[in-house]
Amino acid sequence: MYIVILSFIALSSLLIWYLLKHDHGRKLPIGSLWLASGFGIIAVTLAWYLEQWLLPKDFAVASHSAGLGLTFLLFLAVGFLEEGVKFLPLAVFIYRKPYFKEHTDGVIYFAICGLTFGLSENILYTVSLGAKAGIVRLVLTPFFHAAATSILGYYLVSMKINHKVRLKFVLACLLVPVMHGLYDFGLSSGKLQLGVLSFMITLLFSLGIFLYFMSANDLDKAALARATACPNNFCKYCGRPNIRHAPFCEYCGHHL
Repeated sequence: MYIVILSFIALSSLLIWYLLKHDHGRKLPIGSLWLASGFGIIAVTLAWYLEQWLLPKDFAVASHSAGLGLTFLLFLAVGFLEEGVKFLPLAVFIYRKPYFKEHTDGVIYFAICGLTFGLSENILYTVSLGAKAGIVRLVLTPFFHAAATSILGYYLVSMKINHKVRLKFVLACLLVPVMHGLYDFGLSSGKLQLGVLSFMITLLFSLGIFLYFMSANDLDKAALARATACPNNFCKYCGRPNIRHAPFCEYCGHHL
């Protein structure tokens, strides 16, 4: 059991190291990274209390005794609930912070929050259900929560940088919880086809965190190149074009 728990911690630490090591932007404040981790602890606590309050008292029995349609709705509710408590508190806190201004920030901060949530959940499951359950989760869900939340963070910071609500952000807020619910539903269904679907979803999410991170790095590099080559044509603070070549940015007000 202890080896499984240490493996969860090692994988989580490795992911954080990778993200920080390969972030080509400015160095992130250590305190803000710890705060993101703290929001993960808050999220897993909120999720536990809300699930106890909102879902059937014996959720496992209720989900197995209900039909497939009702069972899917129950797990869909879990998906929206867990993604909501991971994303919303951190989003409200960090959105207007001055250090939250690069595309990679959206991936890193929200990945750390989701990773802390997932690590806490995996340890609790391993302690309560035993090493075998922990090994299964070690294979299926080491980065699941981190990936899901980082996707939402990616689109959130993109919305901040571009100063407008994007359809992609709205779609992500709908699709990520649905995929989460479908993943949980497939694992609990006992049906091979749905179990394979769940495995494909967790693989897709785990791959997605690296793809979104690489995309974020590319966008930040492009923005830096534009600002360096044409310092008067783009605002170095918000990245918006300075078409009139004014001394102040007409969007964020910073002196250029």
